[in-house]
Amino acid sequence: MPSPPEPPPSAPGERTALAWERSALAYASLAALVLGVAAHRGLAWLVAVSAALVAVAAGVWHHGHHAYDRSGVVAQPRALRLIALATALVAVAATVVVLVPS
Repeated sequence: MPSPPEPPPSAPGERTALAWERSALAYASLAALVLGVAAHRGLAWLVAVSAALVAVAAGVWHHGHHAYDRSGVVAQPRALRLIALATALVAVAATVVVLVPS
């Protein structure tokens, strides 16, 4: 039985870029959700949280978009630290939204 063909050299970079772009889409979706909660509950401070999430989404998308230009997959510890921090801050904001009475 013949072995499967090797993926093209650009495939790992494309997968990495797509993963970053999926993360950006998730942050943008969270921003829309937070904006909806802000409108429904009348909490103006959540608009700032939503704007921060849009900024994070834009930054993550920009980072992923430039991953297509790289010639291979390399470790990105700084980017991973930043996205982990953003995820932790989103979790804290979600907890505050749930615990703050309307």
